[in-house]
Amino acid sequence: MRKMHGRKRFIMSANDNTNGKKPEDEAKELTIGKAKKDAVAVEGKKEVVLKPKRKITIGWVLGMLILILIAVSFVLAPAIEAFVGKRTSNGIVFGKYGKQEIKYVYGNYFYDQVQNYANQYKSSGTDQTQALYQIWKSAYDSTVIFTAINELATKAGIIAADDVVNRAIINSGAYNKDGKFDVETYQKASAESKANVEKSIRRSLPYQIVVDDVGTVLSSSAEAEYIATMASKGRTFRYLSVDQNQYPNELASQYALQNKQLFYTMDLSIISVETAEQAKTVYESITSGQTTFEAAAVANSLDSYAAQEGKVGQLYYYGIVSNFKNADEALSLLSAKDGDVIGPFEANGSFTLYKVNSAAVESDYADETTLASVKAYLAVNDSALIDSYLSDLAKSWAETAKAEGLDEVALKNNLEVVAVGATPYNVGKSSYMSDFSYTDTAGILSSAATGDVAKQMYTAQANTLLDPIKVGAAYLLLEVGEDTLDEGMSSYLSMFYDYYSGSQNQQDFSQALYTSDAFEDNFLTTFLTVVLGQTK
Repeated sequence: MRKMHGRKRFIMSANDNTNGKKPEDEAKELTIGKAKKDAVAVEGKKEVVLKPKRKITIGWVLGMLILILIAVSFVLAPAIEAFVGKRTSNGIVFGKYGKQEIKYVYGNYFYDQVQNYANQYKSSGTDQTQALYQIWKSAYDSTVIFTAINELATKAGIIAADDVVNRAIINSGAYNKDGKFDVETYQKASAESKANVEKSIRRSLPYQIVVDDVGTVLSSSAEAEYIATMASKGRTFRYLSVDQNQYPNELASQYALQNKQLFYTMDLSIISVETAEQAKTVYESITSGQTTFEAAAVANSLDSYAAQEGKVGQLYYYGIVSNFKNADEALSLLSAKDGDVIGPFEANGSFTLYKVNSAAVESDYADETTLASVKAYLAVNDSALIDSYLSDLAKSWAETAKAEGLDEVALKNNLEVVAVGATPYNVGKSSYMSDFSYTDTAGILSSAATGDVAKQMYTAQANTLLDPIKVGAAYLLLEVGEDTLDEGMSSYLSMFYDYYSGSQNQQDFSQALYTSDAFEDNFLTTFLTVVLGQTK
Protein backbone atom coordinates (compact mmCIF):
# COMPACT_ATOMS: atom_id res chain seq x y z
CA MET A 1 0.00 0.00 0.00
CA ARG A 2 1.36 3.39 -0.93
CA LYS A 3 1.67 5.98 1.77
CA MET A 4 0.84 9.59 0.86
CA HIS A 5 0.88 12.92 1.73
CA GLY A 6 10.93 18.33 11.63
CA ARG A 7 19.58 19.40 21.10
CA LYS A 8 20.39 18.91 24.14
CA ARG A 9 17.71 17.52 26.35
CA PHE A 10 16.64 18.15 29.89
CA ILE A 11 14.34 15.26 30.67
CA MET A 12 11.68 15.31 33.34
CA SER A 13 8.11 14.22 33.83
CA ALA A 14 5.14 16.30 32.90
CA ASN A 15 4.11 15.52 36.45
CA ASP A 16 7.19 17.26 37.79
CA ASN A 17 5.41 20.58 37.91
CA THR A 18 3.87 20.53 41.35
CA ASN A 19 2.22 23.91 41.30
CA GLY A 20 -1.12 22.40 42.21
CA LYS A 21 -2.21 21.26 38.78
CA LYS A 22 -3.26 17.66 38.38
CA PRO A 23 -0.55 15.71 36.54
CA GLU A 24 -1.15 13.76 33.38
CA ASP A 25 -1.75 10.01 33.43
CA GLU A 26 1.72 9.17 32.18
CA ALA A 27 5.17 10.63 32.69
CA LYS A 28 6.45 12.55 29.70
CA GLU A 29 9.63 14.30 28.65
CA LEU A 30 10.28 18.00 28.48
CA THR A 31 13.26 19.34 26.60
CA ILE A 32 15.40 22.30 27.41
CA GLY A 33 17.56 22.10 24.35
CA LYS A 34 18.46 24.74 21.87
CA ALA A 35 15.29 25.95 20.19
CA LYS A 36 15.10 24.91 16.55
CA LYS A 37 12.63 26.44 14.16
CA ASP A 38 10.98 24.33 11.50
CA ALA A 39 12.54 24.35 8.07
CA VAL A 40 11.20 27.13 5.89
CA ALA A 41 8.84 26.10 3.12
CA VAL A 42 10.31 27.62 0.02
CA GLU A 43 8.36 28.83 -2.94
CA GLY A 44 9.47 28.98 -6.51
CA LYS A 45 10.74 26.56 -9.06
CA LYS A 46 8.84 23.29 -9.28
CA GLU A 47 11.17 20.49 -8.35
CA VAL A 48 11.20 17.04 -6.91
CA VAL A 49 13.23 17.58 -3.74
CA LEU A 50 13.87 14.66 -1.46
CA LYS A 51 14.09 15.40 2.24
CA PRO A 52 15.37 12.18 3.82
CA LYS A 53 15.45 11.63 7.56
CA ARG A 54 18.82 12.71 8.87
CA LYS A 55 20.67 10.78 11.51
CA ILE A 56 22.18 12.86 14.27
CA THR A 57 25.81 11.79 14.27
CA ILE A 58 28.91 13.02 16.04
CA GLY A 59 30.02 14.55 12.76
CA TRP A 60 26.74 16.43 12.42
CA VAL A 61 27.01 17.78 15.96
CA LEU A 62 30.59 18.91 15.34
CA GLY A 63 29.43 20.54 12.14
CA MET A 64 26.74 22.50 13.94
CA LEU A 65 29.28 23.65 16.52
CA ILE A 66 31.39 25.04 13.71
CA LEU A 67 28.34 26.74 12.25
CA ILE A 68 27.70 28.50 15.54
CA LEU A 69 31.20 29.95 15.46
CA ILE A 70 30.81 31.42 12.00
CA ALA A 71 27.13 32.36 12.13
CA VAL A 72 27.69 35.59 14.02
CA SER A 73 29.29 37.31 11.05
CA PHE A 74 27.72 35.35 8.19
CA VAL A 75 25.35 37.23 5.88
CA LEU A 76 23.34 34.87 3.72
CA ALA A 77 22.78 35.54 0.04
CA PRO A 78 25.38 38.27 -0.58
CA ALA A 79 28.10 36.29 1.19
CA ILE A 80 27.62 32.92 -0.48
CA GLU A 81 29.59 33.87 -3.53
CA ALA A 82 32.44 35.43 -1.59
CA PHE A 83 32.37 32.59 0.91
CA VAL A 84 33.41 29.94 -1.61
CA GLY A 85 34.85 32.14 -4.33
CA LYS A 86 33.00 33.28 -7.42
CA ARG A 87 34.96 31.13 -9.79
CA THR A 88 36.35 28.20 -7.85
CA SER A 89 38.76 26.74 -10.39
CA ASN A 90 37.83 23.06 -10.20
CA GLY A 91 34.57 23.30 -8.30
CA ILE A 92 33.67 21.53 -5.05
CA VAL A 93 32.67 17.87 -5.39
CA PHE A 94 30.17 16.72 -2.75
CA GLY A 95 29.47 13.25 -4.11
CA LYS A 96 28.67 11.24 -7.20
CA TYR A 97 25.64 9.74 -8.87
CA GLY A 98 26.76 7.00 -11.18
CA LYS A 99 29.56 8.61 -13.18
CA GLN A 100 28.28 12.15 -12.65
CA GLU A 101 29.89 14.31 -9.96
CA ILE A 102 27.65 16.31 -7.65
CA LYS A 103 29.72 19.45 -8.04
CA TYR A 104 29.33 23.05 -6.99
CA VAL A 105 30.91 25.34 -9.57
CA TYR A 106 30.07 28.85 -10.71
CA GLY A 107 27.01 28.94 -12.98
CA ASN A 108 25.95 25.28 -12.73
CA TYR A 109 22.71 23.89 -11.32
CA PHE A 110 24.12 23.39 -7.81
CA TYR A 111 25.38 26.98 -7.82
CA ASP A 112 21.97 28.30 -8.88
CA GLN A 113 20.24 26.26 -6.18
CA VAL A 114 22.53 27.63 -3.47
CA GLN A 115 21.79 31.19 -4.60
CA ASN A 116 18.07 30.42 -4.75
CA TYR A 117 17.88 28.98 -1.25
CA ALA A 118 20.14 31.69 0.16
CA ASN A 119 17.83 34.41 -1.14
CA GLN A 120 14.77 32.70 0.29
CA TYR A 121 16.33 32.02 3.70
CA LYS A 122 17.59 35.59 3.82
CA SER A 123 14.08 36.94 4.23
CA SER A 124 12.70 34.02 6.23
CA GLY A 125 13.83 35.16 9.68
CA THR A 126 15.38 31.74 10.28
CA ASP A 127 18.31 31.62 12.68
CA GLN A 128 21.50 31.99 10.62
CA THR A 129 23.16 29.03 12.30
CA GLN A 130 20.42 26.78 11.00
CA ALA A 131 20.06 28.60 7.70
CA LEU A 132 23.66 28.15 6.54
CA TYR A 133 23.52 24.38 6.83
CA GLN A 134 19.99 24.21 5.41
CA ILE A 135 20.89 26.32 2.36
CA TRP A 136 23.69 24.01 1.31
CA LYS A 137 21.91 20.80 2.25
CA SER A 138 18.69 21.74 0.45
CA ALA A 139 20.63 22.81 -2.65
CA TYR A 140 22.62 19.58 -2.50
CA ASP A 141 19.51 17.38 -2.18
CA SER A 142 17.94 19.15 -5.16
CA THR A 143 21.09 18.63 -7.20
CA VAL A 144 21.32 14.93 -6.34
CA ILE A 145 17.80 14.30 -7.65
CA PHE A 146 18.35 16.60 -10.63
CA THR A 147 21.55 14.76 -11.57
CA ALA A 148 20.02 11.30 -11.15
CA ILE A 149 16.94 12.13 -13.21
CA ASN A 150 18.97 13.74 -15.98
CA GLU A 151 21.15 10.64 -16.14
CA LEU A 152 18.01 8.56 -16.61
CA ALA A 153 16.74 11.02 -19.23
CA THR A 154 20.01 10.72 -21.16
CA LYS A 155 19.81 6.92 -21.15
CA ALA A 156 16.22 7.15 -22.36
CA GLY A 157 17.24 9.51 -25.20
CA ILE A 158 15.19 12.45 -23.90
CA ILE A 159 16.55 15.73 -25.26
CA ALA A 160 15.53 19.37 -25.18
CA ALA A 161 14.57 19.96 -28.82
CA ASP A 162 14.82 23.55 -30.05
CA ASP A 163 11.11 23.99 -30.70
CA VAL A 164 10.27 22.63 -27.25
CA VAL A 165 12.82 25.01 -25.70
CA ASN A 166 11.33 27.95 -27.61
CA ARG A 167 7.83 27.12 -26.40
CA ALA A 168 9.13 26.75 -22.86
CA ILE A 169 10.81 30.18 -23.05
CA ILE A 170 7.55 31.75 -24.18
CA ASN A 171 5.62 30.00 -21.40
CA SER A 172 8.24 30.66 -18.72
CA GLY A 173 6.99 34.15 -17.91
CA ALA A 174 10.47 35.63 -18.17
CA TYR A 175 9.32 38.03 -20.88
CA ASN A 176 5.71 38.53 -19.87
CA LYS A 177 3.88 41.82 -19.82
CA ASP A 178 0.39 42.01 -18.34
CA GLY A 179 0.44 38.25 -17.94
CA LYS A 180 1.34 37.45 -21.55
CA PHE A 181 4.52 36.94 -23.56
CA ASP A 182 5.62 40.32 -24.94
CA VAL A 183 7.85 40.46 -28.02
CA GLU A 184 9.14 43.95 -27.21
CA THR A 185 10.16 42.88 -23.69
CA TYR A 186 12.01 39.93 -25.19
CA GLN A 187 13.79 42.09 -27.75
CA LYS A 188 14.89 44.61 -25.12
CA ALA A 189 16.41 41.90 -22.91
CA SER A 190 20.20 41.71 -22.97
CA ALA A 191 21.96 38.90 -24.78
CA GLU A 192 23.33 37.62 -21.46
CA SER A 193 19.88 37.57 -19.88
CA LYS A 194 18.44 35.66 -22.86
CA ALA A 195 21.31 33.20 -22.76
CA ASN A 196 20.81 32.57 -19.04
CA VAL A 197 17.08 31.94 -19.44
CA GLU A 198 17.64 29.59 -22.36
CA LYS A 199 20.43 27.74 -20.53
CA SER A 200 18.26 27.22 -17.47
CA ILE A 201 15.30 25.97 -19.49
CA ARG A 202 17.36 23.73 -21.79
CA ARG A 203 19.09 22.24 -18.76
CA SER A 204 15.85 21.59 -16.88
CA LEU A 205 13.59 20.30 -19.65
CA PRO A 206 14.69 16.61 -19.70
CA TYR A 207 14.44 16.57 -15.90
CA GLN A 208 10.97 18.10 -15.94
CA ILE A 209 9.75 15.72 -18.66
CA VAL A 210 10.73 12.70 -16.54
CA VAL A 211 9.21 14.17 -13.37
CA ASP A 212 5.95 15.02 -15.17
CA ASP A 213 5.79 11.56 -16.74
CA VAL A 214 6.24 9.87 -13.37
CA GLY A 215 3.65 12.12 -11.76
CA THR A 216 1.04 11.65 -14.47
CA VAL A 217 1.08 7.87 -14.69
CA LEU A 218 -2.54 6.81 -14.31
CA SER A 219 -3.53 3.99 -12.00
CA SER A 220 -5.97 1.36 -13.14
CA SER A 221 -9.62 1.88 -12.29
CA ALA A 222 -9.52 -1.46 -10.48
CA GLU A 223 -6.70 -0.21 -8.20
CA ALA A 224 -8.55 3.02 -7.42
CA GLU A 225 -11.75 1.09 -6.70
CA TYR A 226 -9.88 -1.36 -4.45
CA ILE A 227 -8.30 1.41 -2.36
CA ALA A 228 -11.57 3.35 -2.17
CA THR A 229 -13.42 0.26 -0.97
CA MET A 230 -10.83 -0.46 1.71
CA ALA A 231 -10.86 3.14 2.93
CA SER A 232 -14.65 3.28 3.14
CA LYS A 233 -15.02 0.14 5.28
CA GLY A 234 -14.61 0.82 8.98
CA ARG A 235 -15.40 -0.62 12.40
CA THR A 236 -16.30 1.18 15.62
CA PHE A 237 -14.83 0.40 19.04
CA ARG A 238 -15.32 1.28 22.72
CA TYR A 239 -12.85 0.79 25.52
CA LEU A 240 -11.79 1.41 29.11
CA SER A 241 -8.18 1.85 30.16
CA VAL A 242 -6.94 0.04 33.25
CA ASP A 243 -3.84 2.07 34.05
CA GLN A 244 -1.72 3.43 36.88
CA ASN A 245 -4.59 5.63 38.04
CA GLN A 246 -6.32 2.51 39.32
CA TYR A 247 -3.29 1.53 41.43
CA PRO A 248 -4.29 1.91 45.11
CA ASN A 249 -3.27 5.09 46.91
CA GLU A 250 -2.07 3.07 49.88
CA LEU A 251 0.41 1.12 47.75
CA ALA A 252 1.59 4.28 45.98
CA SER A 253 2.09 6.02 49.33
CA GLN A 254 3.99 3.00 50.65
CA TYR A 255 6.32 3.12 47.64
CA ALA A 256 6.91 6.85 48.08
CA LEU A 257 7.74 6.42 51.78
CA GLN A 258 10.30 3.77 50.86
CA ASN A 259 11.80 6.05 48.16
CA LYS A 260 11.37 9.51 49.71
CA GLN A 261 14.32 11.08 47.93
CA LEU A 262 12.71 10.64 44.50
CA PHE A 263 9.70 12.72 45.46
CA TYR A 264 11.33 15.65 47.21
CA THR A 265 10.27 18.90 45.50
CA MET A 266 12.27 22.04 44.78
CA ASP A 267 11.95 25.20 42.72
CA LEU A 268 14.78 25.56 40.20
CA SER A 269 16.17 27.73 37.45
CA ILE A 270 18.70 26.47 34.91
CA ILE A 271 21.35 27.62 32.45
CA SER A 272 22.61 25.24 29.75
CA VAL A 273 25.72 25.94 27.66
CA GLU A 274 27.88 24.05 25.20
CA THR A 275 31.15 23.58 27.11
CA ALA A 276 32.54 23.26 30.62
CA GLU A 277 34.64 26.38 30.06
CA GLN A 278 31.56 28.42 29.13
CA ALA A 279 29.71 27.13 32.18
CA LYS A 280 32.62 28.02 34.48
CA THR A 281 32.85 31.54 33.03
CA VAL A 282 29.11 32.12 33.46
CA TYR A 283 29.23 30.71 37.01
CA GLU A 284 32.08 33.03 37.99
CA SER A 285 30.31 36.07 36.52
CA ILE A 286 27.23 35.25 38.61
CA THR A 287 28.99 34.48 41.89
CA SER A 288 31.23 37.55 41.56
CA GLY A 289 28.20 39.79 41.19
CA GLN A 290 29.00 40.89 37.63
CA THR A 291 25.60 39.64 36.50
CA THR A 292 22.52 37.94 37.87
CA PHE A 293 21.53 34.35 37.21
CA GLU A 294 18.46 35.58 35.35
CA ALA A 295 20.39 37.90 33.04
CA ALA A 296 23.02 35.21 32.41
CA ALA A 297 20.27 32.75 31.45
CA VAL A 298 18.80 35.13 28.89
CA ALA A 299 22.23 35.94 27.45
CA ASN A 300 23.84 32.50 27.43
CA SER A 301 21.46 29.61 27.94
CA LEU A 302 20.70 27.35 25.00
CA ASP A 303 17.65 25.68 26.50
CA SER A 304 14.00 26.58 26.10
CA TYR A 305 13.82 28.20 29.54
CA ALA A 306 16.17 31.04 28.59
CA ALA A 307 13.23 33.24 27.61
CA GLN A 308 11.85 32.81 31.16
CA GLU A 309 15.18 33.91 32.66
CA GLY A 310 16.04 30.27 33.26
CA LYS A 311 13.09 29.57 35.54
CA VAL A 312 11.90 25.97 35.32
CA GLY A 313 9.57 25.92 38.33
CA GLN A 314 8.65 23.34 40.94
CA LEU A 315 10.04 19.87 40.24
CA TYR A 316 10.26 16.43 41.78
CA TYR A 317 13.80 15.23 42.30
CA TYR A 318 13.23 12.23 40.02
CA GLY A 319 12.32 14.59 37.21
CA ILE A 320 15.68 16.31 37.16
CA VAL A 321 18.17 13.59 38.11
CA SER A 322 18.13 12.19 34.56
CA ASN A 323 19.62 15.48 33.33
CA PHE A 324 22.87 14.69 35.13
CA LYS A 325 25.43 12.54 33.35
CA ASN A 326 26.66 11.53 36.81
CA ALA A 327 23.45 10.95 38.80
CA ASP A 328 25.27 11.21 42.14
CA GLU A 329 25.99 14.88 41.44
CA ALA A 330 22.26 15.60 41.54
CA LEU A 331 22.33 14.93 45.29
CA SER A 332 23.82 18.41 45.75
CA LEU A 333 20.40 19.82 44.86
CA LEU A 334 18.89 18.19 47.93
CA SER A 335 21.29 19.91 50.32
CA ALA A 336 21.34 23.34 48.62
CA LYS A 337 19.78 26.33 50.37
CA ASP A 338 17.42 28.97 49.03
CA GLY A 339 19.20 31.14 46.45
CA ASP A 340 22.23 28.87 46.01
CA VAL A 341 23.80 28.69 42.54
CA ILE A 342 25.49 25.34 41.98
CA GLY A 343 27.43 23.71 39.16
CA PRO A 344 28.70 23.34 36.54
CA PHE A 345 27.45 19.79 36.01
CA GLU A 346 27.84 17.72 32.88
CA ALA A 347 24.48 16.84 31.37
CA ASN A 348 23.63 14.83 28.28
CA GLY A 349 25.43 16.91 25.67
CA SER A 350 25.68 20.16 27.62
CA PHE A 351 26.90 21.71 30.87
CA THR A 352 24.43 23.16 33.35
CA LEU A 353 24.15 25.56 36.25
CA TYR A 354 21.23 25.56 38.68
CA LYS A 355 19.77 28.18 40.95
CA VAL A 356 17.78 26.79 43.84
CA ASN A 357 14.91 29.25 44.20
CA SER A 358 13.45 27.26 47.09
CA ALA A 359 15.21 24.39 48.85
CA ALA A 360 14.11 20.78 48.54
CA VAL A 361 11.27 19.71 50.83
CA GLU A 362 9.67 16.34 51.48
CA SER A 363 6.35 15.70 49.77
CA ASP A 364 3.05 14.98 51.48
CA TYR A 365 2.47 11.31 50.68
CA ALA A 366 -1.24 11.57 51.43
CA ASP A 367 -1.74 14.37 48.91
CA GLU A 368 -3.69 13.35 45.79
CA THR A 369 -1.41 15.27 43.44
CA THR A 370 1.70 13.69 44.92
CA LEU A 371 0.19 10.20 44.74
CA ALA A 372 -0.80 10.73 41.10
CA SER A 373 2.82 11.68 40.33
CA VAL A 374 4.07 8.59 42.21
CA LYS A 375 1.80 6.40 40.10
CA ALA A 376 2.92 8.10 36.88
CA TYR A 377 6.54 7.56 37.91
CA LEU A 378 5.84 3.86 38.52
CA ALA A 379 4.15 3.44 35.13
CA VAL A 380 7.25 4.74 33.35
CA ASN A 381 10.12 3.65 35.58
CA ASP A 382 8.92 0.60 37.52
CA SER A 383 5.93 -0.77 35.61
CA ALA A 384 6.71 -4.35 36.65
CA LEU A 385 5.82 -3.40 40.22
CA ILE A 386 2.25 -2.43 39.34
CA ASP A 387 1.72 -4.84 36.44
CA SER A 388 0.52 -7.75 38.55
CA TYR A 389 -2.11 -5.62 40.25
CA LEU A 390 -3.34 -4.02 37.00
CA SER A 391 -3.42 -7.36 35.19
CA ASP A 392 -5.61 -8.96 37.88
CA LEU A 393 -7.85 -5.88 37.98
CA ALA A 394 -8.28 -5.92 34.19
CA LYS A 395 -9.31 -9.60 34.28
CA SER A 396 -11.80 -8.87 37.05
CA TRP A 397 -13.30 -5.92 35.19
CA ALA A 398 -13.49 -7.98 32.00
CA GLU A 399 -15.57 -10.64 33.74
CA THR A 400 -17.93 -7.99 35.07
CA ALA A 401 -18.16 -6.32 31.66
CA LYS A 402 -19.05 -9.60 29.96
CA ALA A 403 -21.85 -10.13 32.46
CA GLU A 404 -23.10 -6.57 33.01
CA GLY A 405 -21.66 -4.49 30.17
CA LEU A 406 -18.72 -2.11 29.76
CA ASP A 407 -20.81 0.91 30.76
CA GLU A 408 -21.62 -0.68 34.11
CA VAL A 409 -17.91 -1.21 34.84
CA ALA A 410 -17.25 2.42 33.96
CA LEU A 411 -20.09 3.61 36.21
CA LYS A 412 -18.90 1.56 39.20
CA ASN A 413 -15.37 2.96 38.88
CA ASN A 414 -16.25 6.57 38.04
CA LEU A 415 -14.76 6.32 34.54
CA GLU A 416 -15.93 7.16 31.02
CA VAL A 417 -15.96 4.71 28.13
CA VAL A 418 -13.93 5.98 25.17
CA ALA A 419 -15.91 5.74 21.92
CA VAL A 420 -13.87 5.38 18.72
CA GLY A 421 -15.45 6.26 15.40
CA ALA A 422 -15.48 3.94 12.40
CA THR A 423 -11.89 3.16 11.43
CA PRO A 424 -10.69 1.06 8.47
CA TYR A 425 -8.24 -1.81 8.88
CA ASN A 426 -5.20 0.26 8.00
CA VAL A 427 -2.44 -2.16 8.92
CA GLY A 428 0.06 -0.50 6.56
CA LYS A 429 -0.58 3.00 7.96
CA SER A 430 -1.52 4.22 4.49
CA SER A 431 -2.55 7.85 4.46
CA TYR A 432 -5.04 7.08 1.73
CA MET A 433 -7.06 5.73 4.65
CA SER A 434 -7.98 6.98 8.09
CA ASP A 435 -6.45 5.38 11.19
CA PHE A 436 -6.71 5.53 14.97
CA SER A 437 -4.56 8.65 15.19
CA TYR A 438 -7.63 10.46 13.77
CA THR A 439 -10.50 8.51 15.29
CA ASP A 440 -9.27 7.73 18.81
CA THR A 441 -9.33 10.94 20.83
CA ALA A 442 -7.58 9.31 23.80
CA GLY A 443 -4.75 8.11 21.54
CA ILE A 444 -4.30 4.60 22.94
CA LEU A 445 -5.49 2.31 20.13
CA SER A 446 -2.75 3.45 17.73
CA SER A 447 -0.24 1.66 19.98
CA ALA A 448 -2.46 -1.34 20.61
CA ALA A 449 -3.72 -2.03 17.08
CA THR A 450 -0.70 -3.84 15.62
CA GLY A 451 0.01 -7.37 14.46
CA ASP A 452 -2.26 -10.09 15.82
CA VAL A 453 -4.14 -7.63 18.03
CA ALA A 454 -5.21 -5.57 15.03
CA LYS A 455 -6.24 -8.71 13.17
CA GLN A 456 -8.33 -9.83 16.14
CA MET A 457 -9.97 -6.41 16.39
CA TYR A 458 -11.23 -6.66 12.81
CA THR A 459 -12.08 -10.35 12.67
CA ALA A 460 -13.89 -10.74 16.00
CA GLN A 461 -17.65 -10.88 15.94
CA ALA A 462 -19.32 -7.47 16.22
CA ASN A 463 -20.42 -6.28 19.66
CA THR A 464 -18.12 -8.59 21.60
CA LEU A 465 -15.63 -7.83 24.37
CA LEU A 466 -12.05 -8.94 23.74
CA ASP A 467 -9.73 -10.26 26.42
CA PRO A 468 -7.67 -7.50 28.14
CA ILE A 469 -4.98 -6.09 25.83
CA LYS A 470 -1.68 -4.90 27.31
CA VAL A 471 -0.54 -1.49 26.04
CA GLY A 472 2.61 -0.21 27.72
CA ALA A 473 1.97 -0.27 31.45
CA ALA A 474 -1.83 -0.33 30.98
CA TYR A 475 -4.51 -2.79 29.91
CA LEU A 476 -7.46 -2.14 27.61
CA LEU A 477 -10.93 -3.58 27.90
CA LEU A 478 -11.91 -3.32 24.24
CA GLU A 479 -15.39 -3.84 22.87
CA VAL A 480 -15.73 -4.43 19.13
CA GLY A 481 -18.56 -2.41 17.61
CA GLU A 482 -20.35 -2.39 14.27
CA ASP A 483 -18.98 -2.41 10.74
CA THR A 484 -19.86 0.67 8.68
CA LEU A 485 -19.52 1.90 5.11
CA ASP A 486 -18.52 5.51 4.37
CA GLU A 487 -19.81 6.21 0.89
CA GLY A 488 -18.42 9.75 0.98
CA MET A 489 -14.86 8.52 1.48
CA SER A 490 -15.28 5.97 -1.30
CA SER A 491 -16.50 8.63 -3.72
CA TYR A 492 -13.77 11.07 -2.68
CA LEU A 493 -10.91 8.63 -3.21
CA SER A 494 -12.32 7.38 -6.49
CA MET A 495 -12.37 10.96 -7.76
CA PHE A 496 -8.92 12.07 -6.57
CA TYR A 497 -6.96 8.83 -6.51
CA ASP A 498 -4.99 9.56 -9.70
CA TYR A 499 -3.84 12.91 -8.29
CA TYR A 500 -2.70 11.42 -4.97
CA SER A 501 -1.16 8.45 -6.70
CA GLY A 502 0.85 10.67 -9.05
CA SER A 503 2.20 12.71 -6.15
CA GLN A 504 3.14 9.53 -4.31
CA ASN A 505 4.80 8.14 -7.43
CA GLN A 506 7.08 11.17 -7.54
CA GLN A 507 7.98 10.80 -3.87
CA ASP A 508 8.65 7.08 -4.23
CA PHE A 509 10.75 7.76 -7.32
CA SER A 510 12.84 10.37 -5.49
CA GLN A 511 13.32 8.05 -2.53
CA ALA A 512 14.49 5.25 -4.81
CA LEU A 513 17.01 7.55 -6.48
CA TYR A 514 18.36 8.90 -3.21
CA THR A 515 18.82 5.43 -1.70
CA SER A 516 20.34 3.93 -4.86
CA ASP A 517 23.72 2.19 -4.73
CA ALA A 518 24.74 4.53 -7.55
CA PHE A 519 24.69 7.45 -5.11
CA GLU A 520 27.91 8.34 -3.27
CA ASP A 521 27.20 10.85 -0.52
CA ASN A 522 30.06 12.94 0.91
CA PHE A 523 28.09 16.08 1.72
CA LEU A 524 28.85 16.54 5.42
CA THR A 525 32.57 15.90 5.19
CA THR A 526 32.92 18.21 2.19
CA PHE A 527 30.78 20.90 3.74
CA LEU A 528 32.81 20.98 6.95
CA THR A 529 36.28 20.61 5.48
CA VAL A 530 35.98 22.46 2.17
CA VAL A 531 33.11 24.94 2.27
CA LEU A 532 33.75 26.10 5.82
CA GLY A 533 37.48 26.01 5.16
CA GLN A 534 37.31 28.41 2.21
CA THR A 535 38.67 31.93 2.59
CA LYS A 536 37.10 35.03 1.16
